[in-house]
Amino acid sequence: MSQKQLVTPSIQEVYAQLICSGMKYPDIVLRQVIWETGWLKSKHMMHKNNLFGFRHSKKYMHFTSWQESIEYYKNWQAKHYTRPDEDYYTFLIRVHYAQSKSYISSLKSLKVKTDNVICDEEQAK
Repeated sequence: MSQKQLVTPSIQEVYAQLICSGMKYPDIVLRQVIWETGWLKSKHMMHKNNLFGFRHSKKYMHFTSWQESIEYYKNWQAKHYTRPDEDYYTFLIRVHYAQSKSYISSLKSLKVKTDNVICDEEQAK
């Protein structure tokens, strides 16, 4: 693994990448990242570049970069979020992403500053 891949992004970098990727509901998805990684401080998740706690065969998935993790989530979202009029929090419950009864209220309680975050040409690549 290269040194570049071990660099932890900032909340603003993650949010900008969510926007650049065309992610639906980037504000909510950013809260998921924060919750799943403990404000990007979870060594376990960050070492695996897994911003969302995705698992396969009961083991946490490993991504080559945190951006790849976002791309994986975007593809997962496109596959499963099939009711555009459905509230996104309701969707997370319906598809069992939210496994704890307090998951949604925990996400909603997070205070995140995302003012002036934009998608620049470098991130859009």
